[in-house]
Amino acid sequence: MISESLRMDIEVWMSKKESNPVYQLARDGRMTHEMVTRYIASVTFMVTRAPGHIARARDRARQLGDHALAAHFDHKLEEEIGHAVWGEADLDSLARSGSSPARTTPTPSTEALDLYVAAIIEEDPALYFAYLAFSEYVTVVLGPELLAMIDERCGIPKSSMTVIANHVEIDREHAEEGFAVINDLVGDPRKLRPLQTALSRVLGYFDGFCHEIAQIGAADGSERHVFAA
Repeated sequence: MISESLRMDIEVWMSKKESNPVYQLARDGRMTHEMVTRYIASVTFMVTRAPGHIARARDRARQLGDHALAAHFDHKLEEEIGHAVWGEADLDSLARSGSSPARTTPTPSTEALDLYVAAIIEEDPALYFAYLAFSEYVTVVLGPELLAMIDERCGIPKSSMTVIANHVEIDREHAEEGFAVINDLVGDPRKLRPLQTALSRVLGYFDGFCHEIAQIGAADGSERHVFAA
């Protein structure tokens, strides 16, 4: 089934977590307040953008005559509205606890990912499932461990990362439901390859984002978009 192929690709990516720079920093207690702030700012940016993407996916599905897919996105839109307030509260909390101001703009790869998500929705709203499957599944599987390491080893409390912690809870059901929905609504086997391609691009942008977080505070202060298409 299409969903199982996507799940397998995501699990292969997660199996390499030890080589992920953000995971390494959190594990070793080296993730700084500035890095966490930028991480939360980038996550909040994507959460803020989600309702617009979902609404566009719904409308695009209607244009293509896929009313079952449109109905699914219409329901999902109701579930996602209002989550950005968690990230905004986190950024306020981090600003109060930091010794110096930290940037609260998304990283370049995060902005590039947002543009890519918008593009695949226009191409085929079903391709949006590649991003949704990744973001929800990874949050549920890796989120708790990452939060615990940042809290216990880096000294930044989970209470300042609720935009992730709350999604860990609400996405427990969403992640599995999402895979089931893919099987129900994306029955054409010809869509497997485009979905895998979209997922690969999403993974690349997220890898780029993690490298950008790791570069924060580097001697030259530079920041670059490190994803290679």
